[in-house]
Amino acid sequence: HCLRQTLKLISRRRSMASLSAGRRLFLQSRQQQQQRWIQTTSKSLADPSRYVTGVTLSDIESNPAIAAYFKANFPEWQSEDTITTRPIPTPPPPIDPLVALNIRPLSCQLRDPVKEEGSRACYRLRRNKLIPGLLYGSDPTKNILSIDHSSKIMIKTHWNDIFRETQRYKLHFENRVYELSVHDEEGNLVQDTPQLVVPRDVQWHPVKNLVICANYIRYYPGKPIKIPIKYINEEESPAMKRGGFIAPVSRTVECVVEEGVRIPEFVELECTGVRLKDVLRTERLIFPEGVKASHRVSDSTFLVGTVFGRRGDADDDK
Repeated sequence: HCLRQTLKLISRRRSMASLSAGRRLFLQSRQQQQQRWIQTTSKSLADPSRYVTGVTLSDIESNPAIAAYFKANFPEWQSEDTITTRPIPTPPPPIDPLVALNIRPLSCQLRDPVKEEGSRACYRLRRNKLIPGLLYGSDPTKNILSIDHSSKIMIKTHWNDIFRETQRYKLHFENRVYELSVHDEEGNLVQDTPQLVVPRDVQWHPVKNLVICANYIRYYPGKPIKIPIKYINEEESPAMKRGGFIAPVSRTVECVVEEGVRIPEFVELECTGVRLKDVLRTERLIFPEGVKASHRVSDSTFLVGTVFGRRGDADDDK
């Protein structure tokens, strides 16, 4: 019995050894097959454009000069074991036409002309985080005339929207163009909206510095709009880099923006070479392409400001 068990154990070990040897041979043959596949496919799928942009395999096969160049400079390009693929660049996201024109969206609601009109009703609206206002003005592109009484729409804007815009643009809030969407009580858009508007006659709280009334006037391309003036290159001015300053007379300039042109944030004022007691006029304003001064801005009468400073600065300039 013991001899029989010993013979079974020996035969089992021999069978296990034969199985392990067979498994080992199978893995070796499979690895060799994979290596042969890599060697055969790497030559046909090697990408020469990784070395020279625009060169393909057909160019190398048809042009002996290119083949000789690759053989002399890149002898290993056909023996690559790893084949890398270039990721397809994702297209940029589409640009919102309003963002391209520097126009931000804004929404409001209709006011009840009976229950939400008057001082007491406006106080109740403000306590409910709603800012009363009025949408008025003409828009020839939509056949809206200001002489028509129906062109005046009583609206209310949420306080959060007004606060966000005033915190972002401060006092320049009244110099920006918005796309105003007017909704009724059911949330549906009112006819002829959204419309391009500019905040006008905005009333501020005298102590809290918060908006308590926000009116909007309709805007269309070609209508004059006041754009703030921004000083640039102040360090290039002999007077201003010694402590001089510009006493502003006009902080904005009325401009006309053509249709399809981005509405600028500022109109830059070139301060290079400005000296003490210089009077700054429109010749130093830099208008972007498609933006020009309104006909009401005269080169002889429009005054941006005057340069002032210490008396000793004038002696230094001399």
